[in-house]
Amino acid sequence: MNLKQILDRYYRHIRPYRFLYGWAKDRATKVRCNARAAQWREKGFRGAKLDVCGGRNPFNPQEFLNVDAVDLPKVDLVFDITKKFPIDDGVIAEIISIATLEHLRKPHVHHVLREFFRVMRPGAPLRVSTPDVEAIAQAVLGGEDPDVFNQHLFGRYKSDQTEDYDVHRWMYTADQMIRVLTEIGFTHAKRIPMDIGMHDEKFTYLVSARKP
Repeated sequence: MNLKQILDRYYRHIRPYRFLYGWAKDRATKVRCNARAAQWREKGFRGAKLDVCGGRNPFNPQEFLNVDAVDLPKVDLVFDITKKFPIDDGVIAEIISIATLEHLRKPHVHHVLREFFRVMRPGAPLRVSTPDVEAIAQAVLGGEDPDVFNQHLFGRYKSDQTEDYDVHRWMYTADQMIRVLTEIGFTHAKRIPMDIGMHDEKFTYLVSARKP
């Protein structure tokens, strides 16, 4: 009898304990993330790449450290990005921020972008992705499905399970984001194809820039 046959035969007895598997898996993931964060902390994060607020669905976790305010299993570094990052100046090799900034108020958006600039080393690339408010406005005027564009405009709605972190608070157009990044000091800021495969490219833009 192979493993599948054994599981099928005894599944009704095993089923009540499925949560233990999920707990053990999350625990093992968290242990790995904590160990990886500790290794980078010992190096002063020199050369590290940050995925800012990847949460439950981090971007390329083999290459990027997942930063978030919530201590989820797949999060490597836990800190509040609306405050000064616990990272020295000029050490980070790359930053990607996907579907994060729209959850912050305008002053916090500017703070986070300035912190990106501070911690990044010269020549480091930045990618920022947020909902495309211009595309959303066109969808509203075009009479498209409100269940779709409202999610991009206001944030993910999960009925009684909606969390404060899910709500959208501020959004720039792509041109405005490019202008803000340039004012902060980034160079080569431009809109690029939405090729990261994590969000609806119709309602989301991706901007790249570089620290000189």
